[in-house]
Amino acid sequence: MSSTPSPLRRWRVDLPGIRETSWPVVAAVILVAAGYPTLVWANRELILSLTRSIVDATDGFVQPTLLLYLPVLLLVVGGVMLWVGRLRLRDLSLRRGDLRTGVVVTVGVWLLMQVVGIVALLWAGEPIRLNDTWLTGGALAAIGALVAQLFGNALYEEVVFRAFLLNQFRHKLRRRLTTAPRWSVLLALVASQAVFALIHVPSRLVGDGLTLGQLGPTLVLLFVWGTLLAVVYYRTGNLFVTIGIHAFMNAPTMLVGPPDAGVLTAIALGALIAVLWPRIERFTDASRLHDADDSHRQSSN
Repeated sequence: MSSTPSPLRRWRVDLPGIRETSWPVVAAVILVAAGYPTLVWANRELILSLTRSIVDATDGFVQPTLLLYLPVLLLVVGGVMLWVGRLRLRDLSLRRGDLRTGVVVTVGVWLLMQVVGIVALLWAGEPIRLNDTWLTGGALAAIGALVAQLFGNALYEEVVFRAFLLNQFRHKLRRRLTTAPRWSVLLALVASQAVFALIHVPSRLVGDGLTLGQLGPTLVLLFVWGTLLAVVYYRTGNLFVTIGIHAFMNAPTMLVGPPDAGVLTAIALGALIAVLWPRIERFTDASRLHDADDSHRQSSN
């Protein structure tokens, strides 16, 4: 009688290959992740005035988002996770061997977003022309918004909430649960993405001006987005793929067509990647890039 394959065999993140850190380090990361956005939004006008000279000098290429996330990346990743927590970059799924595949998939997603943008204009009977964001703010500002995501916000959130919290919660739950391993994955996913949703409360209340009544549905949507990104990360084992999709969800950088079409396309393609990843991986020829450090490609048990 053949045994049923474990659902965890579909995942590409091998937990035994990732070091576990202590609860105080996990708590410190959560506190900074929650406190930093609150501090930023409480001093939003001051921060914008302090960064305006740099933004103006670069014609918008260097944006406040990038300037705000570089210090917290250094503090949380470099200081708390790597130095205090004794983790390595590969424990955060930041592997050089994954970078090329991540870039190829990210560029492919962006090109498909442009195709959808063209189709959306044709469907609406509108002329195909350059998106207004490139005309009003300038090309440097449009590119800068994406750069700020790839090297700032999206990079930070993927490392913290997907590569770090999800795996650390899973480490700790696995030792305490006597049930099937899939339950530790499920509970760790729910807990980490709940934290991801909740840290957006200050920006939604202050930045977007939402009421408490409007906050609930927004937090549910953020939880769903976080869960999708977590599934993409676990299916691909490649954090750079997830960073690219996350960046386009925040800054679609559409050449043509409405930005909303780009955001929806990025979400849909993220879901498609999660379903079809083994075939997409072969298409990108990622097998040539495997090195001795790619233990995360093995099945989790």
